[in-house]
Amino acid sequence: MKAVIVKVLIGSGLFGLFVLFLWADPSGRYFNLSGLFLVVVGTFAATVLAHSFRGVTDLLRRLRSKLTNKASMDSEDLDVFLHLVEAHRRGSVRAAEQAARRLQESLLRTGAELVINRTPQADLTRMLQWKIGAQRERDQAEIQIVRTMGAFAPAFGMLGTLLGLIGMMYGLDANRMEQIGESMGFAMLTTVYGLVLANLVLKPLATRLERRANENLAWAYVQMESVLMLHDRCHAAMFRDYWQAFFDHPEASEPIDSLPLSVAKS
Repeated sequence: MKAVIVKVLIGSGLFGLFVLFLWADPSGRYFNLSGLFLVVVGTFAATVLAHSFRGVTDLLRRLRSKLTNKASMDSEDLDVFLHLVEAHRRGSVRAAEQAARRLQESLLRTGAELVINRTPQADLTRMLQWKIGAQRERDQAEIQIVRTMGAFAPAFGMLGTLLGLIGMMYGLDANRMEQIGESMGFAMLTTVYGLVLANLVLKPLATRLERRANENLAWAYVQMESVLMLHDRCHAAMFRDYWQAFFDHPEASEPIDSLPLSVAKS
């Protein structure tokens, strides 16, 4: 609830600043569409050349979900997993398979299916570590894309500055004061756009993606440990200690109080 209030306040503040900016700049002196186009499109094009078009567009398309979806597990999935634990301890393969198919978490579902199929612990650990490593590499690749954008944005702002200065020189040669002023404004504004885009948008975005990636990595290791405990046929009560450490973290989206009764009373 507090996180939602903070986001609403931040969004309202940013919107208020934007409205104030437009009100204080009715003539559009601080808004240059061509300069903004140069910085934004140039940054995007250079990032595509440095990485790949598909990688950049996929990141932009999934950016909102990556920032809003925290690493968590709903109460229904927790309850299903506990039923799977009890079924596996009793040796009821059919009930365990049915419970595994109902799990939403990909890593947890894959690990449970491997355990039910009597996969050796060494192979099970190797498979889970491979999946976690692949996810970590994908997250780091996406963070690197945003960091690349943050490095290119000021460069294209400086490019706009140089182009504006060139236009200003031509204006001096033709003794056209209006062209000199426009070119100088373009030169300064592109630098501002590049700095704002890099330091107020892209670098904070990379930091937030990195924090979210660390949360996802921690949750993946919790799932891996849960699967290994399932392989060892541990009692359901032991899973609470492992889940408690994750859900009690201040950044976790679901506190331990919301765990199902079957967990709390085990």
